[in-house]
Order: sequence, then structure tokens, then C-alpha cells
Amino acid sequence: MPASKQLLCSIFKVCTLSLSVIFISIQVNSVFAEPNFGVAGDWGCTSNTEKTVSNIRSHSSPERVFALGDYSYRTDGSASDDCWLDIISAIKSRTRITIGNHEDDSNEGFSSYMSSFGLSQTYYAFTYDKVRLIVMDSDRNSFSNGSNQYNYVVSQLQQASQDSNIKWIIVYFHKPMYTSPSSCSTCPSIADTNLRDTYHPLFDQYGVDVVLMGHVHNYQRTFPIKYNPVSPSSPTRTSTATTDYFDPVGQIFVIVGTGGVSLNGLGSKSYFVKYQQDDRFGALDINIENNGNTLAGRYYTNDGVKRDVFKITKTGTAQYNFGPSLSLSGE
Repeated sequence: MPASKQLLCSIFKVCTLSLSVIFISIQVNSVFAEPNFGVAGDWGCTSNTEKTVSNIRSHSSPERVFALGDYSYRTDGSASDDCWLDIISAIKSRTRITIGNHEDDSNEGFSSYMSSFGLSQTYYAFTYDKVRLIVMDSDRNSFSNGSNQYNYVVSQLQQASQDSNIKWIIVYFHKPMYTSPSSCSTCPSIADTNLRDTYHPLFDQYGVDVVLMGHVHNYQRTFPIKYNPVSPSSPTRTSTATTDYFDPVGQIFVIVGTGGVSLNGLGSKSYFVKYQQDDRFGALDINIENNGNTLAGRYYTNDGVKRDVFKITKTGTAQYNFGPSLSLSGE
């Protein structure tokens, strides 16, 4: 082989190797990071609370923990020696709270919770990878139409729905919009109808995927449902599938009030609820899977048993933008 041809062959092989490395690098960098989240509310400061923390750490090893309100159930107004903060110390840096009805007053430690988690406002939003989390306040600040919180939430929903980098929208707050009949005798209102009627239509409009709630001390998970303006207390169930949902209309609502303080018995199961349980404490594990196209929820009780599973899969073709486009024509 002529020396010139050998030289060209050598150069070509090197170039091919280099291009392969570049291609592999692009493929790796385009893969979704697939984050993991732990979820629980209504914690208290009991041995069951400690088991819930262990549950979250063992089954989730989460990047973030969503705390759905009602923590130490304090009434002394003290800003120190908070038992719940002590119990969650191993996951506190990863925890993002919403304010519940047991910490929304000054004598319930409101200020210390705000300062402990670096919050200047009770409603806020954050992004983890391609998941947008919108945290609402159902207990302290007004959420009525036209309020500061309402305007903030609407703007966040608009931004998230229009952002091509956002794959999933999760909203969480304390008081539930929907629930099966419950024995929660101490709950001022089992389902907050004003909250429901104000925000569920917006969740439909802007494509929210999952809504997380507490307040009622049990676990409930709905089918995908959308708001029913004719009979708001009877949401429209958009799927009868039990576990797997593909591009569902509406949202899956989940009550995870099983953090450890106590349990509220359930009566009948509402038609829009797929699974519920009222006799064990536990936490929800949310994983983003399938290169970001599937959101999987798995509910583990503190005895280590997986009691509920649901999966939402978005089947639309993912769009990637690596730079200038290349158009080819011809056969």
C-alpha cells in the first residue's frame, strides 16, 4: 500500500474513532437523570415517625423529600427543640415543606419552620431536573382567585406548561381537594371545596400530572380525574385502568397522611379512588423512569410492603435540540 494511502487510512481511522467518542458523549448527555422523591405528611414525633424516615431512606434514597404539612403538632410557641426536625435530621437538607394547619400559627412554630427551611414565603416553586414542583399554601395565606398566591401559582403553571425543558408538573399542599369518607373528626373540613373549585380547573388547563396532599391520616390514590364543573364534588374519572396510564387526561391525586402521628379510619371507597388504606403508616416513593417518559409511584408501608403502584407514561416523541439542524435531500 502506498505511503500516502496508509497515511490517509490512518487519519480516517483516527477521525472515525474521534467521531464515535463524540457521538457516545452526546448520547450519554441526552439521557434524563431520572430523579427520585419521597413523600409523606402528618408526621408527629412518634416511633412510627422514625420508621417513616427509615422507610423513605431505604426505599427511595431520594434527591428530595416532599413534606405535606403537620409536623411536630406543637402548641408551646417554642422556636427550639423541635422534635420533628430532630427526627428528620438525616433527610432535612433534602426536604421541602408545605405549611399545614398544625404549624400555620405563631404558637405552633410557624416562624421556626420558615427559618429552618430558608423560606420567605409559604408558597414557592422549584425545579429538579425536568420536574417542576409547585408548593401551595392551603392554610395560612389566601389562595382565592386574585390573591397574591393565586397569581403566583397561575404564573408558575403557565411557565411550566410552556417550558420545553419541563417534562412533569407536580403540585403539593396540605388540605385535600378530594377524599373518600373518613373518620377525621378533628379536621375542620375534610375536602377543601374552595381550593378544589379554584385550582383543579387550572391543573387541567396547564397539564399538571400529579397532585399530592395530606391532612387526612390515611393513604388514598385516585384514578386520573378531571374537574367536573356541573358537579364539582364528583370529578370525571378519565380512565378505569388500575396501574398503568398512557397520556392520561387529568391528574392523579394522592393523599399521603401516613407520616406517623395517627390514623383516620376510612368508610366506603369513592368511585374516583383506586386504592386506599387506613391501618398502616408509610410513605410514597416517586421515580422518574424510562429516560424521563414515565412517572412511577410506589407506596410502601413501614413494614416494608409495597401496597400500591401507579405509572404515568407520556408516549409523545421526545424532542432534542443539539444545535444547528441538517437537511438532506435526494435518494
